[in-house]
Amino acid sequence: MEKKPTVQYTVRDVPEEVDGLLRECAAMEGVSLNQATLRALERGLGTERQPVRYRTLRQMITQNKVSTKAWQAALQEQDQTNPEDWK
Repeated sequence: MEKKPTVQYTVRDVPEEVDGLLRECAAMEGVSLNQATLRALERGLGTERQPVRYRTLRQMITQNKVSTKAWQAALQEQDQTNPEDWK
């Protein structure tokens, strides 16, 4: 299979929030930061080859830029178990 030519970019002044979200996506998807960035660009431009499949609510929220402090707090609260509920 012939490899298509590609172009290399250098991106400067990436906001900390965007960097954090890209790194979080990369970790959740088990891919490199470069791959996560390319996937985010493809999604944003509407050129992604395969539709996105979300396995968890957390993944859907973080990949759709809805990851705010309020959502993070709500998700952390949902991750906790109340011992009283199990008596």
